[in-house]
Amino acid sequence: MQFKDIIGQETLKKRLVNSVKENRISHAQMFLGRGSVGKLALAYAYAQYINCTDKQNGDSCGQCSSCRKYAAMSHPDLFFSYPVNTNYTSSSKATETRVKKDPVSADFLADWKNYIDEIKGYPDLFQWYQRIGIENKQGFISKEEARKIVHQLQYKSVEAKYKVLIVWMIEKMNEVASNALLKLIEEPPDNTLIFLIAEEKEKLLSTILSRVQIIVVPSIETAKLQSYLIQQNPKLSEIELRDIANLASGDVFKANEIISNSSEMMENYELFVEWMRLCYKKGSLEGIKIWVEKTSKFGREKQKSFLDFSLRMVRESLLLNYGNDQLVKIMGHEEQFLNKFAPFIHMGNAQAIQEILNQAIYEIERNVSGISLFADLSLKMSRLLKVVPPGR
Repeated sequence: MQFKDIIGQETLKKRLVNSVKENRISHAQMFLGRGSVGKLALAYAYAQYINCTDKQNGDSCGQCSSCRKYAAMSHPDLFFSYPVNTNYTSSSKATETRVKKDPVSADFLADWKNYIDEIKGYPDLFQWYQRIGIENKQGFISKEEARKIVHQLQYKSVEAKYKVLIVWMIEKMNEVASNALLKLIEEPPDNTLIFLIAEEKEKLLSTILSRVQIIVVPSIETAKLQSYLIQQNPKLSEIELRDIANLASGDVFKANEIISNSSEMMENYELFVEWMRLCYKKGSLEGIKIWVEKTSKFGREKQKSFLDFSLRMVRESLLLNYGNDQLVKIMGHEEQFLNKFAPFIHMGNAQAIQEILNQAIYEIERNVSGISLFADLSLKMSRLLKVVPPGR
């Protein structure tokens, strides 16, 4: 991974390059930020740059022996750690790896290499779980993993000046493992660098946070993300990709998911428009009944996807209604309907609507009957849409 491969984040790239030029490389650094915004890619490119033997123009050369091994994830002084779990009984066919007991990152190394290569350094946690067949479990970084890490890093580097450990999703490390890592951070072996990747700062031990240099990684600039999407998706129009980049809020994974699920998003949009019109229209009980019967036949994930979409429509409508146009993130085909629908979402009913939608998602996850759930939800929505805005 080279800095030139990373989407946007120019300020952070310069900061990392300068830290090497000025010999100010902190031995323990945390790349912190929400979503697929380039945290892992930055840490990976940074490590490659540090150990490159022919640095040039603010980037690694990509050609020296060290760079080639980094690109192949085969450098003997580069170590990765990431959440895993046992998957022996999983029905997933995403991987041939089958682990019954005491899983560690090394068990899934081939899967990790292929995954990072395919998604170009912008991983998503649930997608990774799917990849290794543990999507119905919680991934974690265990005490066995921590012991293995400590053992590996005690040895002198084989080729490079620095040994580098990159821990992805450090918040998935259990407390015992975290304490072992803390000791490693406090007393690191010579020429050892530890780069931690995290999304949720509040889930991390304060003792670790106080001993690392925190690098906040912001969302990718919309224009930069749009340019990337145009290069990757030549068959889509620039207008479509502009809308997608705006909707993704600087998250590469979200942008790719929107593109992959464009047909599902359009279906959700059409279903939402039909639902809102039926809920508001007088004498539409028969129409609501037909709509409920149709929706109740969807699978749970599809029902949740629709309700998540409905929540987004409500949030964007509220922003439109109160003049926060610059904060609105909608697709072009959604704009015409939402401009008409937005006045019906206001401070008098928005919170209640969001609460019933969130409650419906909660109940779907607990296998509540779809037909009774959507019937009740539709009746509540009909009442709430008719609430008069405050001040009128």
